[in-house]
Amino acid sequence: MRLGKKLFENFSRRGEWVELLFMTVAAGLGFNVAKPWGESGRYDVATEHEGIFHRIQVKSTEMWLGTCYLCQLYAYGERPYTAKEIDFYAIYVLPADTWYIFPVKALTGKRTIALTPHLKGHKYEPYMENWTQLTKPHPQPKKSTKPSKDDRRTAMSTLTSRILKRLESRTC
Repeated sequence: MRLGKKLFENFSRRGEWVELLFMTVAAGLGFNVAKPWGESGRYDVATEHEGIFHRIQVKSTEMWLGTCYLCQLYAYGERPYTAKEIDFYAIYVLPADTWYIFPVKALTGKRTIALTPHLKGHKYEPYMENWTQLTKPHPQPKKSTKPSKDDRRTAMSTLTSRILKRLESRTC
């Protein structure tokens, strides 16, 4: 357990580093990983294993409270993550060099979580380094997203058609 000076100058720096660490470990374990473009998505990383995709929200902590590490699951003023937005939390405890992989439903309603990786048989031990969860399909059935015949011509398909026509006119 490491006590004393923090490793990172701010939470953003630590978050970026931990996301890279998650992707490195996941890739090393045989997962394909992807980082979504932009900041509008609620998940940080996507994993894929044999056609099974999961949206991961990566969190970390180095906040030692004397008996446990405390990790905030979402920032003050922001709404909690839902199962419609993410599938798993991946929480890294820096001083313990330990990952916890939680299904989002296991932490529903929690703002923070107290982790005790140094104790045997603790409440969240089944989630410690449990990367195999990311190889399993989603527990809930997916709804069909096939559009009806009337909805197929959307603004995006109209825009795509216009762009393709422009490209075709330039090659002639």
